[in-house]
Order: sequence, then structure tokens, then C-alpha cells
Amino acid sequence: MTRKFEVFLALIVIGSSFAFGGVEPIAYSLAEILVFLLVVLFVWDQKRHGRIDLFLPVWPLLFLLCVALQLLPLPRFFLAAVSPARRLTQAWLAPIQHASSWGTVSISPAATMLGFFKILAYIGIFILAVQLFDSGRRKSALLTALIALGCFEAGYGILQYLLDWNKIFGETNPYDRWVATGTYVNRNHFAGLIEMILPFAFASAFYTYQLWSDPRHRRASAKSGGESPLGFRIVFYLFLAVIMLIGVVYSYSRAGILSVSLVLITLSILTLIKIRRTSWSLAIAGLITLAVAFSLWIGAGTIMHRFDIMSPSEYQGTLKRTMMWSDTVQLFRHNPLLGTGLGTYEDALRPFQTHLVNLTVDHAHNDYLEFAAETGLIGFVLLFVPIFYLLVRMTISFLRDQRRYRSAILLGCIGSTLGLLIHSLVDFNLQVPANAMTFAVILGIGYKAACVEPRKEPEAELPRG
Repeated sequence: MTRKFEVFLALIVIGSSFAFGGVEPIAYSLAEILVFLLVVLFVWDQKRHGRIDLFLPVWPLLFLLCVALQLLPLPRFFLAAVSPARRLTQAWLAPIQHASSWGTVSISPAATMLGFFKILAYIGIFILAVQLFDSGRRKSALLTALIALGCFEAGYGILQYLLDWNKIFGETNPYDRWVATGTYVNRNHFAGLIEMILPFAFASAFYTYQLWSDPRHRRASAKSGGESPLGFRIVFYLFLAVIMLIGVVYSYSRAGILSVSLVLITLSILTLIKIRRTSWSLAIAGLITLAVAFSLWIGAGTIMHRFDIMSPSEYQGTLKRTMMWSDTVQLFRHNPLLGTGLGTYEDALRPFQTHLVNLTVDHAHNDYLEFAAETGLIGFVLLFVPIFYLLVRMTISFLRDQRRYRSAILLGCIGSTLGLLIHSLVDFNLQVPANAMTFAVILGIGYKAACVEPRKEPEAELPRG
């Protein structure tokens, strides 16, 4: 039954990615309904077997409560005390708000309610990932589906680039033309998805290499007629990593390329610290050589040109982002504790919009600033501090864990988390439902592997499977 739940959860994530990243209301609403239904069915299945046992840390619930607080009616004098510039926002929204001595932290309760259900769905996905992943099985349908999704998206994006074809399942992409976007409208969000999945291909190659380096596994693999030789599997996974890397390169997303590069450097260093083998160093060198050769063969001159010389339009785009960040900082300074309400960034920014006044700015192009402005310092701390703490825990567990498969999964989770956190400095991948769902799955798997499973094992037990 566990495998069926894994497959259903994977289908929800894949379906959201195929639906242009799940950005349309019909797409993310349907995904939320399916997630809630899947959680109910999972709990019912546990009850049917006599026990409900959910591994859930408290920090996601605290963030959810923080968002719920933004929807509670509170005295307006209290709102004015925690948000000194409340009167500016109230004046801006006066035509659509009712006069009352009570109000909500959120300047748009309807938008925050939508955000609340999105967060609730992401927590549901996190719970399911924690419950369904089991490193003892040494195979995860969820991770297999994610790697397949990453390869499909990357391959689709490479074809778009090679054929100058900006179609997404027959629909024309009017925004990003002649670059790799996969099934996404925005190439940066396409790169964000790939950078979360690519580390698992690298980690799979690392796990297979560890088996190959053990003579017992190597002999067993050579005698087995039903499985591919371990050496072939190493090359296969490295090839998948190269395909995904090329997909990111041809998205022309500078942040995506830099994020993936830093992630691969970090993962290479961590693996070399853990095993310190010359042959693995050669495998990493082979990965880099293959990726560079493939890029040069297709033609990487225009991409390198983006890093070498910035065109006037690219300079304007970069300047616009710095202007957005400047205004967002002012918005946060005037609503420091509780923010303006999850999902209210577009409306909340307008009174503080001193740049780009003729444009509607719907996102800050920086997830940290946007969440800080919407949920305040309290929400920001409750959301990001646990994620960074989990990243540290996963890194320590990877270096200490003697279980090959689990440490490889931790390696993939480290790379995925690090990649998205870096990319979030200049983009809003966490505002894209499909990417946020994928991130929730990865955090759930990482939490299970780094925090839950080690606590359930005797310290003396150090199996190497």
C-alpha cells in the first residue's frame, strides 16, 4: 500500500509540473484537493491497521499558526502598534475594506486564505514524504519519479533550444523564446526544478560507485543476469546528471547555472571527504568533461556571452530587481513583526513603490524578502531557520552515516536544498506551486533520513547497506 501512496504523490507533483508549473488557479487548486484527499486516505489506512503514527516536527505547524494569526480579527490599535505604516496601507485599500474597530493583520484576507491552503498542502506533502520514505527498502518510487521528471523536463528543454521551438504541449510560450523552459512558462523556474532533481542523479551515481568499490557487490553484480553491471549504472546516472545540467545551461538562467555549479562543487567536496578515492575523483572529472564537451558541441558561445557581456535589456532587468528589493525592504521595515499577510505582496507594496511605479510588481524576485514582507520577522524565522538547520543536520548525518543508501539520499537532499536556497536569493521559486511541492517532498525525505530514522536505531548498529 505504501508504494501506491508514493505513486499517487509522485503523480501529483509531476502533474503540477506539466501544468506550466501549477501556477494557474485550476492547477494548484486541483493539486491541493488531491493532496488533502491523499493525506486523509493515508491516515484512514493507518487507522485501519490499528495505529496512527505521524512523524511531524513542530516547526511547520508553528509557521501555519503564524499565517492563521494573520486571519484573526484583532483591534486596530494593536495592528497600528505592530505595523507603524498600517494607515498607509489602509488608505490605499480603503475603497475595498469595511470601516470597523477590528481588522486582520492581513491586508487581504482572501489572498492570505489562499496562501494558507497552499502552505497546508505543502505540509501535507511533507508529512506524506516523511511517512512514505524508508531507506531500508533501498529504493524509493518518489525519487525514481523525480529523476524521471527531471530527465523529461531537461530533454524537452534541450529540444526547445535546438529546434528554436517555444511550444509547451502545443501551447506557444509568449515570454521565453528560443531557450529551454520545459513545461514551464518561466525559464528560471524550469531551472529551479532541475536544480532540485539533478543532485539525486549525482547521488545515485555515488551510491552505485560505493557498491562497485566493494568487491563483494561487484562480484555479485557480475554474476547477476537480471541487473545491469554496476559500472554501467554509474555511467548511466552520470549521463542523466549531464542531461539535466545541459538543460539548466540552455535555460539561459544565470542564477540557475550558478546554483547548479555551486551545488556540484559542494557535493563533490562532500563525497571526496567521505570516501577519499582517486577513482571517484576521476568519475567527477569525467562528469565535468562530458558536460563541457556536450555544451561546446551544441554551442555554448551565446550562453557564455551572457556572463561576459550584459546586454542593455539584461542590465535593465537586473536594475529592476534591485529596485524591487529596495522597495520590499521598506515594506518590511514598516511591517516588521507580523508582515502584511501571506500572498498580499502585490497589494502591500504599492504604497511603498518608489521605483517602477508604472508597473505592477507581483513578486519580489527574492523569496527571503517576499516572505519577510508578507509574514514578518516571526514568520521568516519560523520558515527559514528550520530549513537551514535541517540542511546542517543532513550534512552532518551524511558525513557520519555508514549506511550507503541513506547517506546517498542525504547527499541528494543536501544538493537540492542548497540549490534552491541559493536560487531564492534572486528569484521566487517557492511561489511556484510545482517547485514548492517538489521542495516539500525533498525536505520530508531529508528530515526522515537525517532526524527520524537515526533516532530509531541502536547506536551500536552500523550496517553498511
